[in-house]
Amino acid sequence: MIDFRLPGWLRALMKKFSDFNKLSAADIADLRKRLEKFDVSDPLVSIVISAWNEEENIAKTIASLAYNEYDFPCELYVINNNSTDKTQSVLDNIGVRSILETNQGIAPARRRGLLEARGKYHLCCDSDTAYPPYWIKTMTKALSDNEKKGVACIYGSYSFIPSEGQSRFMMALYETATSLMKSLKSKKTEARRVMGFSFGFIKSIGLEANGFIMDKPRKFRNELGSADYVTNSEDGMMASSIKKAGYKIMYVNNRRSRVWTSDRRLVMDGGLLNGIKLRLIKVINRKRFDQIVKPK
Repeated sequence: MIDFRLPGWLRALMKKFSDFNKLSAADIADLRKRLEKFDVSDPLVSIVISAWNEEENIAKTIASLAYNEYDFPCELYVINNNSTDKTQSVLDNIGVRSILETNQGIAPARRRGLLEARGKYHLCCDSDTAYPPYWIKTMTKALSDNEKKGVACIYGSYSFIPSEGQSRFMMALYETATSLMKSLKSKKTEARRVMGFSFGFIKSIGLEANGFIMDKPRKFRNELGSADYVTNSEDGMMASSIKKAGYKIMYVNNRRSRVWTSDRRLVMDGGLLNGIKLRLIKVINRKRFDQIVKPK
């Protein structure tokens, strides 16, 4: 079910962490305390956030994960991909573990996170996304419960957080239509539905499949029409590689796995209506879509 308004946990999170510079010393101390639970020696799960110039969003993302409830050892860290803003300063202030990856691009950042991870299960996050209170537990359970059935990669659903002047109601209609279109697609193209801000896999199988290795990694913004726009994504490539290796991909259809992400992708596409148009064209004719977004 799609939410036509922001859930309570998200409203509370945004109210408190909308501006890192306005957090009190007590707020920062509380967040640092909550993050201590991720300091473990033998994690079952690794949560890896990829970030590039996210000083405005990353504290909210990390806080949402810090407020998560689970009952197994879990580590969390951020891959800072050459941020030139105050992203690293925010990370240092809240005391979260971070690793610098100088090879620019989302794929190299995710690959570095995969190599650094110590957990059996690997969960990927983005730094402009908020995670519901049981996301870690729900995603991990989906992997562990279905591992014997051959499932090695899972992914969840998402909703957009409307920026100023945007309608959550209209976005909910858009998400409903998108969900229906995805349900009509063939299982053969399921890997394309996997989004990097909410998916996970078994680490050993991800390494076995050489996931996140791409000839031309996409940039973090990956704007339509730009000279370096890349159609294929590292998340879809990982899922596709895992499937080609003989394993299954599974959709976690659960409200506890629905994440909330920035609407800036829709803004970059020229707004909600233009975004719908582009996605319809992409579904109907992928080659035609590639011609439309090809730089002139």
